[in-house]
Amino acid sequence: MKMIYWCDKCKEPVFDKKSHELSCSGRLKKLSEGSICNPVFLQERKLLSKIVGRDLTDKQIWYFGSSRYLFDGEVQRISYVEWYKNNEHLKYAEELRNDIEVERDYSAYMGVVKANEAYIKGLVFEAEKYVLDTYTEFSTGKYEDNKYIPTVSFSGGKDSTVVSRIVRDALQDNTVIHFFGDTTLEFRETYEYVTQKFKQENRMVPMIPSETENDFFKLAKVFGPPSQHERWCCTIFKTSNLNKELENLPGNSLSFLGIRHSESLARKGYERTQEHSKISSQINAMPIIEWTDYDVWLYILYKNLIINDCYQYGYKRVGCWCCPNNSDWSMMLTEIYYPDDMQKWKEMVYAFAIKTGKTDPDDYYKEGRWKTRRGASGLKVKNVTIMDTACNLSDTARNIIIDKKLNIDVLELLKPFGDLKIVEKKDATYIQVYDNDKTGEYRKCFELIITYGTNVIKVLPEERIDVTNLVNRIKCQMRKYQFCIRCSACDSVCPHGAIDTIHGKYKIDEAKCQHCKKCIAKFYNGCIICDKVAGKKES
Repeated sequence: MKMIYWCDKCKEPVFDKKSHELSCSGRLKKLSEGSICNPVFLQERKLLSKIVGRDLTDKQIWYFGSSRYLFDGEVQRISYVEWYKNNEHLKYAEELRNDIEVERDYSAYMGVVKANEAYIKGLVFEAEKYVLDTYTEFSTGKYEDNKYIPTVSFSGGKDSTVVSRIVRDALQDNTVIHFFGDTTLEFRETYEYVTQKFKQENRMVPMIPSETENDFFKLAKVFGPPSQHERWCCTIFKTSNLNKELENLPGNSLSFLGIRHSESLARKGYERTQEHSKISSQINAMPIIEWTDYDVWLYILYKNLIINDCYQYGYKRVGCWCCPNNSDWSMMLTEIYYPDDMQKWKEMVYAFAIKTGKTDPDDYYKEGRWKTRRGASGLKVKNVTIMDTACNLSDTARNIIIDKKLNIDVLELLKPFGDLKIVEKKDATYIQVYDNDKTGEYRKCFELIITYGTNVIKVLPEERIDVTNLVNRIKCQMRKYQFCIRCSACDSVCPHGAIDTIHGKYKIDEAKCQHCKKCIAKFYNGCIICDKVAGKKES
């Protein structure tokens, strides 16, 4: 259990009792059981002053989580929810927007660094050693021929900023490549930070943006607004774009990430080094995976790092401004500082609420019920059923019947099954599919017969092949063929970077495809659109 103490001599929060007692005779009292102790900057203190109705701008304040703040030597709760629900924040929004003050001088907060100096130095030593050891492991010995190149996955948030500095200090190299994953939904301060403020302090760092051609709001009309259970956006706007950028490296990527166990339950099980990630040419390494929030902030102050201005406004995390995982506090801040963006988002959610027949669209939006929506409710439900019937060519042969007329481009969707040996005849196209079977022997698995311009695929499996499994897999690929809007979700699921949908059509690079078949049924029904709009019941 993490503990935060108060030293009556230093008058500062203390995070490690034993190391502090070695250098200070002050008496320690327990303040909190938790891992959050964030500095509250001037701009956030202005907002807190509005909430409590008295001036807090001159006080040193630390945020302890769950609306608890440390000031005047005590942990006090500042409740904002009713204030926010009653739209009190909108009365002061223009005033706050027009009077933004960003603190760059951290001297007022350096007392906490001094009180925890031995502790933070220990953390830094261990993290830098991990980076150096990991890099050495994957750049020498059995991995030497794989050419693992150190990179940093950079979001513009505090964690990736910390990892960036740790990696460059450990490797003594300011030219480590950084990949900035632009979701198109970043705060304007994030873009300013990445392209200007961070760059000004770190001029030698190569910052490569991974961009997308997709329009989020157009896709939201297809998939519905992202929710905590329907997070289609991460696949389309993050993973697929990074996958494409990593292909341009002259080797594999040893990617250093700012992921931490304390961020979410889903991340608690992450290993510090992941040799098997979503991208086969990438190994993920997480130097600060065990760090707490207060560890991250202590490092920022210790190293005097410039940070994204959003943290000065009061944001606890910096990501997409309309993320369904954002708290009410974040939503309130976004309504204050980004009213035009929030109006656009509000209109989209309202339209969705009306479309779904919600009795109170205002409640659906304001209470954040859109964040927990499930399934295809409110979307244009598509019939994703694909028929198959017996075929008279053999006892095990099947006819797969789809709605879309087949063209030569259907061959792209068949490449994951194996090597295609194609023979064009007058009556039809005959495709023999070869791959290594379970015994490792390379031989024919099945044959397909297609007549372009029709909607029937004849499937003739070899005797050893599981017919039901094969037919279901082909159906998954045919759903992709029928419903593809080139959203780029498929690009992200291929661990070998063989799929490309962002250059006008669905293409599979045969030189890269390993026939692992991971792309075939990654999504329910085979396609992310079918996953979201197949009419599954909302729970």
